[in-house]
Formats: sequence, structure tokens, C-alpha cells
Amino acid sequence: MLSWSMAKSVLAAIVGAAVADGKLVVAAPAPVPEWAGAGDPRGAITLDMLLRQSSGLEFDETYGAVNDVSRMLFAHPDTGAYAASKPLRHPPDSFWSYSSGTSNIVARIVSEALGRSPDAFNAFARAKLFGPCQMPSAFFEFDASGTPIGSSFVFMTALDWARFGEIHRVDGVCPGNQRVLPEGWVRYVTTPT
Repeated sequence: MLSWSMAKSVLAAIVGAAVADGKLVVAAPAPVPEWAGAGDPRGAITLDMLLRQSSGLEFDETYGAVNDVSRMLFAHPDTGAYAASKPLRHPPDSFWSYSSGTSNIVARIVSEALGRSPDAFNAFARAKLFGPCQMPSAFFEFDASGTPIGSSFVFMTALDWARFGEIHRVDGVCPGNQRVLPEGWVRYVTTPT
């Protein structure tokens, strides 16, 4: 079953596993090369702001024939770069706006932290989340640049989607009492912004 936006929750779980492994820090400025220039106000955006969709980036999430979502998903080879190229519309952390673009920036950040290859990302997801939680059908689709499309394209069976929901019901613990998400992570990702 195709996830569409449920992929954002799976991506957030992968981020949680990467945080637990010390590979990412949510309070740190997001490591986005497009924002590294001196004086670029986007450099103040943190991974936390991206996860909570309060980055302030301009992104058109209205669905129709031509919009940022359709351009990003179907016309650009690098979904994260497309979204990262957007200018600020609001100061960081001052305005909430649902954005598939920010999820793909997060996906690119996670991919970079794990070695920037689909194989490395898949191995981490399998070892840290999908394997321990008995979700054998789960997988991400990648864009042409090798970034997982964390906004929209995760696939798994209905049973594995139910298992994913159960992980969240029990605060990031899988069968066999194995913790896969940091304690409190589920509360963090489910708290409204």
C-alpha cells in the first residue's frame, strides 16, 4: 500500500532512530548546503523546525495541475534540492505550514547522515526500525538523486502499517520489548506545532 503523506511519519521514525544513534541532532541548524552562504537567513532553520513544518520556507501545497508538490515529485530529479531552493516566506519558527517539501529536505539530511546512498539508508531503516518491528514489506522509494522520497513514497502491507501504528501506541517499543525510538520521541512527533 502506498503511503502518500503517511511517509512523513515513517521518515520521522527514521530520524528518531538516527537521533538515538547520535547521527542527528534536532536542535542543531539543518545541514543544508543551499543555506550555508554567509547571511542566508535560512541557515537559522533547524532540523526540529523542518520536522514540525515551521521552517518558514515558501512551498505551495495546494494540489492541482501545477504546484510545488507536483513539480517536486514528478519534474525534478532531486526532491530535497528542489525544496531547499525555496526562499523564506516567514521568519523561521514563526509560522506553521504543511509542506511536503520540508519532509524531502529532512529525507536528504537523513540520507547524508547515513552515507548518502539508497543501500546505506535501506540498511539503516531495516536494522533500526523495519527489522526489529517485524515490518518486512516496508520500503522507501528514492528519487533520481538517491534521496528517499520521505514526503510521499513509502510502501508496506496493511499489516505492517498496523505494526507501525502500534510502535507509536507503545512509545517506540517493538515486539520483544525492543526500544527503537528514543523515549519521548512519539510524544515529540505527535505534539501539535
